[in-house]
Amino acid sequence: MVYLGTVTDLPPLVSGNDLRLERVQPAREFVRRWFSVPRVHFVGAHTGCSCGFPSVIAETPVDYFEGMRLESDDRAADLRSVRALIDLVARVVERDGRVELYPVADGDEMKPPKGVIELPVESLVADRFFFNERFMHVVAAPPRAA
Repeated sequence: MVYLGTVTDLPPLVSGNDLRLERVQPAREFVRRWFSVPRVHFVGAHTGCSCGFPSVIAETPVDYFEGMRLESDDRAADLRSVRALIDLVARVVERDGRVELYPVADGDEMKPPKGVIELPVESLVADRFFFNERFMHVVAAPPRAA
């Protein structure tokens, strides 16, 4: 399950083949506790759930490395979903300055993040993109020059 938090409202909820934004289901509302921003939505990939977004499970953040296995049975569809998510995140970051993403196993929404991973928006590249499960991913705009 991937949850996306924003400062301001998003346009009407997205529903398409590659990316879906939905309201957080009542049984999963507890996940809002982990966000520092007021608006939180569930994000689904082409799979309906969030399984189409590559992820790893580790106790400390893992960085991308050459040879990392992000392949799946439907990598092309996964990449379409990842690109759609990156596009949405980039648009929201441009508007609000930040987006928070919390990938967590279904049923573990009550578990706190293991830590925070800060990512500049320009570092999001579809073929290298993956989530570190149960880490809050904060995507932000680069600092503005004075």
